[in-house]
Amino acid sequence: METKHTPGPWFTKREGWSTVYVEARLRGSMLQEVAACGPTQAGPEQQEANAELIAAAPELLIAAINLLAIGRLKWGNLDPDANTIFEQAEALIGRLNP
Repeated sequence: METKHTPGPWFTKREGWSTVYVEARLRGSMLQEVAACGPTQAGPEQQEANAELIAAAPELLIAAINLLAIGRLKWGNLDPDANTIFEQAEALIGRLNP
């Protein structure tokens, strides 16, 4: 599957006391900043958690696509509630990966 976002894996890196960056390693040692999470009122733990969630996005997208494919094969024609969830997931994945 071809994607338009910066390829993963992404990782977090704290620089100084105020910002946690999400970066991707491109070719060799070249890094690209994907996002920056600034301080939150809840503190540095929430800031780190936000950055880790963003860093997991490429792998989460692949896992969601794979789970959706398996779910459609196993339950797509059997359960109307499952179809609703599958349609919601497909719509969201389509927005993320047009």
